[in-house]
Amino acid sequence: MPGPKPNIPSQYEQSGVSSRGAEGALSGLLEHVLPTRKFSERYPLAADIGYFANVIDIGNGQGIAFGTDGVGTKIIVAELMDRYDTIGIDCVAMNVNDLICVGARPVSMVDYIGCSFTDERIFTEIGKGLAEGARQGEISIAGGEISQIREIINGVDLIGACIGHVSLDRVNTGKGIQPGNLIVGLAASGVHSNGLTLARRLLLGETLEEQKKNVHKYEERLGRTRGEELLEPTRIYVKPVMEMLDADIDLKAMVHITSGGFSNLNRVENDNIRFVIDPLPPVPEVFKLIQDLGEVSDAEMYEVFNMGIGFCVIVEGTREVQAVSKICKEHGINTHMIGCIEPCHGKEVTIPECSLIGRGQKISSA
Repeated sequence: MPGPKPNIPSQYEQSGVSSRGAEGALSGLLEHVLPTRKFSERYPLAADIGYFANVIDIGNGQGIAFGTDGVGTKIIVAELMDRYDTIGIDCVAMNVNDLICVGARPVSMVDYIGCSFTDERIFTEIGKGLAEGARQGEISIAGGEISQIREIINGVDLIGACIGHVSLDRVNTGKGIQPGNLIVGLAASGVHSNGLTLARRLLLGETLEEQKKNVHKYEERLGRTRGEELLEPTRIYVKPVMEMLDADIDLKAMVHITSGGFSNLNRVENDNIRFVIDPLPPVPEVFKLIQDLGEVSDAEMYEVFNMGIGFCVIVEGTREVQAVSKICKEHGINTHMIGCIEPCHGKEVTIPECSLIGRGQKISSA
């Protein structure tokens, strides 16, 4: 009789990122953080912790949305290429794209730069990226902090925190999703800012020497160097999504496809629904290359990367699909009708073409 299957670490875990470890760490944090809601009962929260952003009820039917995120290890690619003028865009994108998921209009952001050095040229380039991201996201950069912590950080880390405005009757966490609704995927610009630890390891190599060499390697399939592909800024979806909301298109939910891939759909505050991703949109060449080089399973690819879709909106029917697609086209963003909602017990994502199922933030073979 065969024994239990060995617990083989995923490619992502071998690259140094432990999803299981993150779940345990989050559980430990939430044990103490969740009860703090009672310390500010005058300004209650409108969503559960764990959604893309939260909203503070400030009275008179108005809310302040807020969230925080960073660039992650994409900064290592910037360091390898000695090019820092786009990571500020990524920082803004990761924040504002989360904020719009609750239906809020982003307003302003502050940044935090932890560093082991203060090179004027590098910080000027970071500032240029932040300014360009602010322009695309239609926000201001209200301030920030530079912290020189050489004992902790070797290089630069870039994080942001963003606020926005939303009327409380317009807060959207997906509670209105119904079976029969349709899922529209908005195209990503590339890898964005998630999964870079695995992408960098497979595209650039294990050692620093390999990475310094391969970051400048021209890849015929991509039409540019591997480093340029990885540095492509995260797409900012603020303008088209705000236009959809202003046009009163009935958006049942808005979902930022970040780490976790399509399993991010499971974060909506709704139960007994299944997100069926079918047909799959075309997979960009960069993800095919990553999968080929690392022999990464479909399950891990769809759990770690956006696979070409950076944002999803869930709508009532085909009329809304057409309205969403028209707005996105005007903003130069391709869309794909990628699936529908079915009833089920619990909540899950299925990808029939690859025989995959996602529950929580985990995607595995069905």
